[in-house]
Amino acid sequence: MSDRTSSTSTRGGMRRTGRVRADLISRDSSSRVEEDGMSEGDPSRTKPKKNQRGDSGVPFISDWNSTKPFADIEGNASVDDPARMLEGWQDRRVSDAGITFEAEVEEWNTVPAALLHLLAKHRRAVARIVVPAGSLVDHRGVRQETGWNGTGFLVGPNLLLTNHHVLNSPEVAAASSIEFDFEWPADNLFMDLATPQPPTVRFKLDPTRLFVTSPAAGGLDFTFVWISEDASSQFGAVPMERGSFMIRPGEPTFIIHHPEGRLKEVSLDDTELLGINAACILYAADTRGGSSGACVFNNRGKLIALHHASREGDQLKAAYPDALLELSDGRAVTIANEGIKIAAIAVDLEARMSRGGTDAESAAEVLRQVEGSDTLTGVFGGLGRSVDERLGDGHLDHERVLAIYQASGQDIDVGFWNLHWLRGADLEPGGKLHDTATSITDLNLDVWCLIEVPPGIVEGIVGMLKREFGEEFQWQYVEEDADRLQLATALIWRRSAVSITGMPWPAMMEQVWTRSIRQAGSDAPGRPVFEAAPAMYRLRSAKSGAEINLVPVNFRKLGSDELRRRLASKFLVHAIDGAIASGDTHDWLLGGDFRPPLARDDSRILADRKYQAMAAKDEVRGGAFSYLRSLEHSPVGRIFVTGDLSPIDDAEHFIEVVNDRTVDKYIKQLADNRPVVLRLSLVSRKDALAEDAIEALFETALGTARPGQGNAPRLELSEIGQWSDGLRSDALTKEQFLRVNTETLSRLCAAVNQRLRNEYGTGVQSLTAADLWVIVFAEAGLKDGLIDPDARHSLGERGLLPLPANIRYWAGSGAPQWDQPMPLATNLYHYALYLGQLKNKGVKQVEGRMLYRDLFREPHISGVAERGAKLLAGIVHGYFVKANYGGGPVPFDHLLQAYSADAPVDRMLAGTNYVHAGTSILTNRERNLQSAVAAYTAFAS
Repeated sequence: MSDRTSSTSTRGGMRRTGRVRADLISRDSSSRVEEDGMSEGDPSRTKPKKNQRGDSGVPFISDWNSTKPFADIEGNASVDDPARMLEGWQDRRVSDAGITFEAEVEEWNTVPAALLHLLAKHRRAVARIVVPAGSLVDHRGVRQETGWNGTGFLVGPNLLLTNHHVLNSPEVAAASSIEFDFEWPADNLFMDLATPQPPTVRFKLDPTRLFVTSPAAGGLDFTFVWISEDASSQFGAVPMERGSFMIRPGEPTFIIHHPEGRLKEVSLDDTELLGINAACILYAADTRGGSSGACVFNNRGKLIALHHASREGDQLKAAYPDALLELSDGRAVTIANEGIKIAAIAVDLEARMSRGGTDAESAAEVLRQVEGSDTLTGVFGGLGRSVDERLGDGHLDHERVLAIYQASGQDIDVGFWNLHWLRGADLEPGGKLHDTATSITDLNLDVWCLIEVPPGIVEGIVGMLKREFGEEFQWQYVEEDADRLQLATALIWRRSAVSITGMPWPAMMEQVWTRSIRQAGSDAPGRPVFEAAPAMYRLRSAKSGAEINLVPVNFRKLGSDELRRRLASKFLVHAIDGAIASGDTHDWLLGGDFRPPLARDDSRILADRKYQAMAAKDEVRGGAFSYLRSLEHSPVGRIFVTGDLSPIDDAEHFIEVVNDRTVDKYIKQLADNRPVVLRLSLVSRKDALAEDAIEALFETALGTARPGQGNAPRLELSEIGQWSDGLRSDALTKEQFLRVNTETLSRLCAAVNQRLRNEYGTGVQSLTAADLWVIVFAEAGLKDGLIDPDARHSLGERGLLPLPANIRYWAGSGAPQWDQPMPLATNLYHYALYLGQLKNKGVKQVEGRMLYRDLFREPHISGVAERGAKLLAGIVHGYFVKANYGGGPVPFDHLLQAYSADAPVDRMLAGTNYVHAGTSILTNRERNLQSAVAAYTAFAS
């Protein structure tokens, strides 16, 4: 390939070639101004000057004002102390490696010698990406007459990974070439010979076969694309792992890349990790334009992140004024790079599979190449966790991943493990007890039923979980005399996730459990089926309030006595039947160490109680559970199990086997058995409401609706038809439209507010006439000064008012396609419902406030219709969206004080980092707001 003659020096981004140009692009609610700086010179011959690098314009994903580990999910993580967990895993790694320090000169900065071998091996899988000239559209939607370069690397037999802003579309990928071995040959390096153009091996990409991407703005800035298998057979692949705790601040990172499209280089010095959170890492290293898409390794040669963007100098300080960024030797950080963690990318891919979109199958194909565990989400990752439909929009991939990490309240993870082999174990590091605590940490379950555990061991496990990993577990022995037993049964549970309460069995079972049974015709003395009554517990999710009954069962004690096993099954079913008959309508989970505790024939009698019985067992290494699901009251929507288990009697396929997750990956042959683990994915209140609504609509349609049907919402088949009669839109200005349709729009507000009351109950913040007046003035599409019911808005929205792309998150699955033509009544109803949901729906917690609901409850705003309406318009315009502040913090207090004082929006946002601050856009918006309030005040008076 011929040498290029001009290049862009854009640190951390793409190297562009050819004519100089600067493009400004901005979009409300997910955008920022982006600008490319340009420089001249041949990238293969020009030596960069230290610390003189431009900014690529690619936005950082995370807020790095706080470099406290995992600050992005602080207070809502699925582990109790992420910072201590990070220390625990790294301390364990050091102890496992047997590293000792004999002499240190200031900071100890050596690495294991084997790292050189791993980096040398992995470098072969790293390639230069060349996007040719040819009017291709870049990641910002700008048509470029010139090409650009980036870096990518192989992660599987047919998979190349890079940034979205390098390969942003199938068209760009199909036009690009991938060059391997674009590096100094070792002989030339030794002889100090220049190699301007070494022999390279080129491949083309096939995005028609596989292309999975996440945008740079609001997303995770990654692209997976198909490449010929010949590439990996020649150059190998870099393994992907899920780990969230693979590196800690202060440790070095290593980057293999093609800066400025030059020959392959490795960043080795001053590469310390500066910060780590759930989705990203921040590190100091030398990168330049063309480094985008590079692999980032820890000092064990493990891939931890995908490099994508950087900031430097004053720009870094301006973006994160509260951050204290410095190297371990005290030097100030003038350059910081951001990489997207492989663990976060894996969570995003899982979410794509769950959504079942067009890229679900491709996401599953990529996930098959991801190994390891992500302690933050446990063995089942993000499976079964649903997030707001709004977060299904690709431009919110980052928020969706964080929401999944924080959604542990949507499930209860339970394990059953026989620990008889821990008898005699000690508490020393490296021993079996330490390994057991590490495995429990990595699996990250909420509840463990420990079968046949030696007394005293449980306290040791719980103490080690706290001491080593910061995990707060409570514990309880099932047997009252456990301290006198050789092997007992115990429960341990994370108290931040669940509570466990002992419950009594029906009185009829008091004497039955331990009654002696003698087989007919046998001279052997009678023996009880159970030596002690099985314990029954009420397991309650601390976050959702969902409850199930939990019964740990030790069938190992029954040995090979099949008679007693069958009797034990019948006793359990009889006891459960009695509890249900007495009014206990909870689901039941029974688990043990071998065989399902409930026999198929025995559990069938519970069908008359409207219970569905199912089970799963480990055919190879023991362990099983039975689950009894109430068809009327179950809080569980699905059960996930690892690939070690086989479902039994699961006619409805309620149990989903996750074949790529096996417990052996976590236990690593620690014992001759392995635990049974499962995830109970809970039914959300939203899902339950939807089922009630569907039932109500169905019965209404049949004419069989009954009065007093519990809490089912009172919905009609056509909510729009109730208010839209007489709606006019012909040749009207905005104010005329509002005045002519006063009565119709009043009915619209009433319909929306009734639906909000059905969903949220009392205390609803109503949609007001002032809201509609202000929003119509601010947002209505016009044609020749008159309202246009079929307007085309700036982002492709259709209709009088621009429905957001995530309208189905706000208005439900019945909402129309936002970018397609629709009737005026449909547009108005769903936009009004969107506004009502903005005032009432809890989206997420930020700085102690629930967005966006709590903003309307601020003093001096609540109860003042015009201020509330202007605030609503500000939310619609994106004044409270972090991405519109260059990734910096949203000035919540400043904005709310300004709204309380009726400050003009252009003055309110002046001096902030808001994307349109100081532009005529805000001046025009303020003019519209003033006209709307004046017209509404005149009308209302």
